[in-house]
Amino acid sequence: MSDVSGGAGPRTTPTNERATETFALFRALMRAQQAVRSAAWVELDLSCAQLKTLFALAAEGPATIGQVAERLSVGLPTASHLVERLVRAGLVERTEDPTDRRRALARLTPRAEELTERLFGHIRRLHEWIDALEEDDLAALARGLRALVRVASADE
Repeated sequence: MSDVSGGAGPRTTPTNERATETFALFRALMRAQQAVRSAAWVELDLSCAQLKTLFALAAEGPATIGQVAERLSVGLPTASHLVERLVRAGLVERTEDPTDRRRALARLTPRAEELTERLFGHIRRLHEWIDALEEDDLAALARGLRALVRVASADE
């Protein structure tokens, strides 16, 4: 391959000022989102497996130990241990399954619901920011994001 000027060496793309500005703006947006979410993530004292369990329960609601194991692709003993650790941390509670009193359901405590809201609050904030855009800006953003998704999809 050759560079843009036709000489030997790797091909380079001329600097596109608009692309450079757009990337800088995107990074500024990511920093703003990081500010929204970082405090909640810093205070976490959970293993990755416990965090995955918490997220599975937050996303899909109360579950039996068997359902937790299935959602996480782990065995029953592992799922049981993970739920127990979260119960001891005050993030999950076991309640009676209303459809089968012999089974217990693991569900998030109010404290865990508040924590997951803080961990994912940046998504809600992004939605609020987008919602606050004027119609012309929103249309331009949607057009640009569609184009970016198209390029990213072609790259896969």
